[in-house]
Amino acid sequence: MISWLIMNTIKKAIPYVTVALVVYVFFAFAYGATLRYGEQYQLFQTTVDYFARLLARPGGLAMYVGRFLTQFFIAPPIGAVFISTLATAIFASVAILSKSSRYRWQWAFVITILPICALLERQTLLNVLVCILIGCLMLLYIKSIKRKRIAAALLPVLTIITFWIAGGLPAVFVAGYIFCDGMVDKYRDKILLISSLVSLLIVVALPFAVRQLLNVQLNVERTFLGADYSRYVVFLPKLAIATAILITVMPLIDNLLNNRMLCKANHSARKFLFPDLACWLLVVLVAGWVLVRNVDFAANRRLDIEFCARMQDWKKIVRIADKKQPNDELSMAYINLALAQTNRLGDKMFSYKQMGPAGLIPDFEIDSDLSMALSEIYYHLGFINFAERFAFEAAKANPDYQESARVIKRLAEINIIKENYTLARKYLAMLCNTTFYAKWARKSISRIEEKRTDENAEWKKERGIQIVDDFYYAEKEKDMMLYKAFISNPNNRLAYEYLMAYYLLTKNLDMFMRNADLGGRFYGSAYPRAFREAAVFHLRMKTPEAVKDFGTADRQLLDQFYSFGKIYNTNPHDVRLTDRFGDTYWYYLFKE
Repeated sequence: MISWLIMNTIKKAIPYVTVALVVYVFFAFAYGATLRYGEQYQLFQTTVDYFARLLARPGGLAMYVGRFLTQFFIAPPIGAVFISTLATAIFASVAILSKSSRYRWQWAFVITILPICALLERQTLLNVLVCILIGCLMLLYIKSIKRKRIAAALLPVLTIITFWIAGGLPAVFVAGYIFCDGMVDKYRDKILLISSLVSLLIVVALPFAVRQLLNVQLNVERTFLGADYSRYVVFLPKLAIATAILITVMPLIDNLLNNRMLCKANHSARKFLFPDLACWLLVVLVAGWVLVRNVDFAANRRLDIEFCARMQDWKKIVRIADKKQPNDELSMAYINLALAQTNRLGDKMFSYKQMGPAGLIPDFEIDSDLSMALSEIYYHLGFINFAERFAFEAAKANPDYQESARVIKRLAEINIIKENYTLARKYLAMLCNTTFYAKWARKSISRIEEKRTDENAEWKKERGIQIVDDFYYAEKEKDMMLYKAFISNPNNRLAYEYLMAYYLLTKNLDMFMRNADLGGRFYGSAYPRAFREAAVFHLRMKTPEAVKDFGTADRQLLDQFYSFGKIYNTNPHDVRLTDRFGDTYWYYLFKE
């Protein structure tokens, strides 16, 4: 008897365990970079004021829970636990709601997969899952009330509560589900139907009433939605809407499938029509189609590179690029920064498909990701003021107007480097009210108080190479800015390599050669490969007699250049150029 109970329990647990494991493994190990991206653009505060400000608006409780859980996304194996738990809870809720249905597992699966797929888009917030779960739990509570008169009386009140803690979308599908369920119930209760209609009207009226009576400073659309579902606050993920609609009409569709479609199948002479199998096939096909349309491993890979730059894990960036090179300028900028930080920019930069100077230092546009990348690049080059400016740009470009943990931390570091400790303390005080940055912030404050900031090797290094002279940011003259950075501090190797790489990428070999000798302090006679390839080409074209003085290594390089020129002059589209010289500067010079 005991063994039978155990086996029966295990059998019942299989669907739930399967959902939990699949969701966890996917987000923890295959899509973790997207989770980390979500964490950096919020600053969850553990203060009463932060909680009160959110609770004072519709959907505030769901937003608080969503943001609280999102802060753990900095570690995907932990963050995936919460996503898996929410997904499994939604799956279980829908399975209980539809327990009398022949298609309960199909319903549970499809209603769970839709918000999960919505979460694959990096701008979608965890609030989607939280709000849907709150709505499902409200439905379960209402359905658990045996006396329909009591349920009818409580429904408007619970609808208002749902609206305030989770927003209008869950409130709509709660009232809508009760109405649709009442329509197909053979013991139809008119009072419950009327109550559900009244509840729907209440949801429509609540945004206007809340704005007028409580002076909520949101437009009608955002007041209705309550919790933000995306960082683009005016955007509502279509899959979230689809989930709400599907839950609302679930009783109607289920009734159609059970009472009509099944009846036709049972009376059909074609015995190969199996309704359960056909329904599963349809669900799997739809779920697969939605998943394929929303999953973006290329974007996840780019976000992984971005996170590595944030954590200064330069070697991992190179490993990611070696496996599969990204094809966007932002990722290429991070890859070039990683090569420079590991002293391999001049040797390996053309092993990757360069995208011109924008792949070294992108041009500025109003975008939080791009602004943060520019802040990162200029920070390491010694342009501390520029790094601060673009950190501010990243903060203001954050589409949902939240503070960013990454930006606040960077601004604190910059002001410590600039010895502007009063402002640095303000930023550090904000970080002291967080879960994962508080320890670092308190340690930084302690170093400021005890005048030990030079104990931090990074701050000491950046303070040593920072440019203290004032000059304008020149978007179209980055070479002049890089030259200024190098002349201000001749030991700034990174600025020199960026200057020379900029000349190579703009194919300005005259300026490259004019400044080539300045690198002797870093390389001696062993200049990086790309620099030597550019010099060989320039000298061979401008002063052929100069090649007589080449050493053995450069003569070998010259022979390779002759081979390249011979093949190129014969056929510029010869595949041997790519196979043999695809990682050379000559190939970039003539083919890109």
